[in-house]
Amino acid sequence: MDRFTNQILAFIRQQDLLKPGDGVLVGFSGGADSSCLLRVLAGMTRLLGIELYAAHVNHNLRGAEAQRDEAFCRSTAAELGIPFFCVSVQVREKAAREGLSLEEAARLLRYKALEELRQRLAAERKGPVVIAAAHHAGDQAETILLNLFRGSGLRGLGGMAPARDRLVRPLLCVSRADILAWMEQKGFPYVTDSTNLCEDCTRNFLRNRLMPLIREGINQRAEEHILAAGLRCSEADRYLRQEAEAFCREETSLSGDCILIPRRRLKEKPQIFRRYVIIEALTRLGVPLKDFGEPHIAQLDRALSAGKGFHLDLPNRVFAENRPEYTAVCLREQRDENKKQQE
Repeated sequence: MDRFTNQILAFIRQQDLLKPGDGVLVGFSGGADSSCLLRVLAGMTRLLGIELYAAHVNHNLRGAEAQRDEAFCRSTAAELGIPFFCVSVQVREKAAREGLSLEEAARLLRYKALEELRQRLAAERKGPVVIAAAHHAGDQAETILLNLFRGSGLRGLGGMAPARDRLVRPLLCVSRADILAWMEQKGFPYVTDSTNLCEDCTRNFLRNRLMPLIREGINQRAEEHILAAGLRCSEADRYLRQEAEAFCREETSLSGDCILIPRRRLKEKPQIFRRYVIIEALTRLGVPLKDFGEPHIAQLDRALSAGKGFHLDLPNRVFAENRPEYTAVCLREQRDENKKQQE
């Protein structure tokens, strides 16, 4: 193997992304990144002991160009002897129905289709299957910047995880320039999605306009430095989550549909740590966090310094109330049940 593929292999092993016996379903658009990923993994199947599959999702957005991409992916998979699957989704319909951007609707439908196919393959082969996405270091830098602009916390500033649930990203260790250079050196073909050149969506604007300006006007190694900062944020986030988990395990308790947080013990801690404990407590209670923003976490944090009898209503039928020594965060059904018992 050459230096490029050895770098990816080392990253896969370092991050423990793939294990012998795994099925690996590559999200294959036909572009340079996913074509590179498919070919690199195809050359490692015996070495890693994996079984490779390719899946193409046709978004039905670009007419003849979309049909060209599908045909290219099908022929490339056949050339490599890799089982190929194609799923057709209707992005415009979902975007119109749910008030989403085309980009967001496409992303949701794409991952839904890949996950359904992953589950089907796992059942058929009676073994684990992971989805491999072709996100590279440039995508990671863009994600970190986008999360920064949107006001994310440490977790968002850490960027995309190399592995999450059943999704792995083996190319996070290489740049877009490295990918293109390797594809050109090997003479491997790929297709170009014309929408990637359009600046209508935020990520494309960042990729095509802002990042080049940053490299030219501020620092040519800006992408590398963004990635290094993201790694430090990720490490800090991981440490704080582990400490918050330990605090909740040792200091909090579940009582029915409530989690009891000791106010005196927690309010002595730094604010950033209190926030992590609150998030961990909500998670332990089984509360979906998608509707809990910064203001809600801040309200719960203020409850720790409030007196007995303090009450706070929150999203997802959650409320908090202060008891003599604890702040109780509860599901609404528990309070309703308490009222019924009192009556």
